[in-house]
Amino acid sequence: MKKLSIGMAVAVATALYGNVLDEGKTEGYIRIGLENQDQAGSASDIALGGLLKYFASVTSGLSAGIGFYTVQGQGKRDNLGIPFYDNDNQNYSLLGELYLEGTFANATIVLGRQVLDTPFADSDDVGMVPNLFEAYTLTNRDLQDTTLIFSHITKMAGVDAPNASKFTKVNGSNGVQVAGALYEGLTNITLSGWYYHANDLADMVYLEGDYEGKYSAGSYQLGLQYALQDYNNGDKANIYGVVAEISHEASGLSLRGAYNKINSKGTAAANNFLGGGPFFTSDEHLTLAEAGVDGKAYMAGLTYDAGNIGMEGMTLSVQSLHLKGLGAKADEVDLVMNYTPKERFSLDVIYSDAKNRIDSAESFKNLRVFANYRF
Repeated sequence: MKKLSIGMAVAVATALYGNVLDEGKTEGYIRIGLENQDQAGSASDIALGGLLKYFASVTSGLSAGIGFYTVQGQGKRDNLGIPFYDNDNQNYSLLGELYLEGTFANATIVLGRQVLDTPFADSDDVGMVPNLFEAYTLTNRDLQDTTLIFSHITKMAGVDAPNASKFTKVNGSNGVQVAGALYEGLTNITLSGWYYHANDLADMVYLEGDYEGKYSAGSYQLGLQYALQDYNNGDKANIYGVVAEISHEASGLSLRGAYNKINSKGTAAANNFLGGGPFFTSDEHLTLAEAGVDGKAYMAGLTYDAGNIGMEGMTLSVQSLHLKGLGAKADEVDLVMNYTPKERFSLDVIYSDAKNRIDSAESFKNLRVFANYRF
């Protein structure tokens, strides 16, 4: 597989954008990742990676960006758990962002390789390189309190892609068409609706409503979601979800509970599609998709904001997930520490214990540690 070096990336950018690069801006991050997977034996990976991004204004209202991603394993590469490397278990580098962006009045158009975050096509940055998409995306804000999004996705690379290190076609030559709307015109309420069309494959609808409120000792959030995944072979999944979270300001504690249910027709279960999925009960490893046909998922979590004891930027959380469906029964418990003492630096420690109650050989323990420095 042909690798793309930093020098080649700069050469491509220079050819496309010429001298504007001298007037642009650079940003990115350096990431150190460690993963240990204990599943019938222990396997570990240590990797160094990151992003180097350059963007500049070409003319009034038109800009261009180029982003170079890389992951380089240090020592052996076991690549078990959430994959760090490519399909051949090798280091890789990727010209992951290469786009033109035009802003005209209340509309923005992005053409090329880009980061997308929509319910069924998202970055899902859970490893060393996030999901990245080749797409044509229009965002419009002409309507008051409303954001409209239209995108034609043609290719994908990154952690959840069929080929992590190379942009490959999504749904063959048909691609996937996305239309979404976000409305924030109601006090404390956010509404969103999405439609995905994958020709000869499926049509999907996603609806979500969220409410945020306050009470005398803190705040609370309520959310509802519905998804329809309708496949061309007649299989269909109707998915329902509810989530509630309450925070107590004085103690720094937040309690969260979530529930999802799948009503299946045929063999359809929940599908995260092009990313980590939008479902309220998604955990670090297991998601509603693993619940199978007519699946259910229950989740409970507790988060502590350590700023109350002077550890600004640190949160500690424990979360428990239970999945059950036709031929599926599993649990996952996660312990997570997030620490961002300064704006540019962050540390994430994630320990997961997942148990398959039907096939114990599929049970595992996983530890991931990420240190990030942004520049």
